Amino acid sequence: MPRQPLPFHLVNAFAATPHAGNQAAVVIIPADDPRATDEKWMLEVAADFNLSETAFLVPIDAEAEIPKYGLRWFTPAVEVPLCGHATFASAFTLFNYVHPKAKALHFETRWRGALGATLESERGQGARVGLTLPISDAEVTPESTALAARIAGALSLAESSIVKIASFAFGGPSAVVQIKDDVDLAALKPAEIAKLMPDVSVAAVTQLIESKSTPETLAITARVFGPGVGIDEDPVTGSAWAVLTGYYLNGAGVETTRKVIGPAADSTKVTIDARQLSARGGAMTIDLQQDKAQLVGSGFRYGYGTLEAFD
Repeated sequence: MPRQPLPFHLVNAFAATPHAGNQAAVVIIPADDPRATDEKWMLEVAADFNLSETAFLVPIDAEAEIPKYGLRWFTPAVEVPLCGHATFASAFTLFNYVHPKAKALHFETRWRGALGATLESERGQGARVGLTLPISDAEVTPESTALAARIAGALSLAESSIVKIASFAFGGPSAVVQIKDDVDLAALKPAEIAKLMPDVSVAAVTQLIESKSTPETLAITARVFGPGVGIDEDPVTGSAWAVLTGYYLNGAGVETTRKVIGPAADSTKVTIDARQLSARGGAMTIDLQQDKAQLVGSGFRYGYGTLEAFD
């Protein structure tokens, strides 16, 4: 059977405006198409798009009340175990252009099991979508002072500005780096970030802005660098925010959080006002739900079309 052209959608995820947020391509492949399991082809297509992530959707039970799809994510260089913004883009695409009556979606993934998405507003451009992502990888442990020094050097950051550094796994050793809130995170120039390879796959550099936080809402900013996955800096990173949710609400960073929300506060009652300070910028709100992070943000489709079929 000759290969057929495949539809794709280009979405700005976690975007406050139509031209902000993180770009992702979403490709929908019929279940009986051989490309549905062709990893080499997926990587080639992801390299053609040359975005930080391309998502590939394969229907499992598209006619169910809660449509069910297989989902995989590729950078231009590798397949990754989890990608929040491309999951968001996938859900945004399905809610708006494939399943106009669905209010929830179910995704089956290779390494993270089942993920859920919900429609949180009216459909259309700027629609708000919620994702449920695991935070198990947020069970971080204190990392060495040597690694702290290397990351500080790569970011041209004084070691005295680091509050805490901790490690987690994301396709390789990765780190959360919490810095003092008087550092201008947006102004950091990570010229040497590539020198962290191969020791660091992803580095999430973050601040808790105490002056803008309340016991009910934490104002948290971050920038995310991915030298080990082929991304110098990611515009908005849902998977990293799932990690940071665990870090601040029940992990190594909770002692700094308790200064704002109080020592006896229920972490499940706290909302994170999340801002990613990349050049494109991104925003979302996050709540902790047992061992999951519920991320809610807005999206905009900026293009769509079909992939040519090459036999």
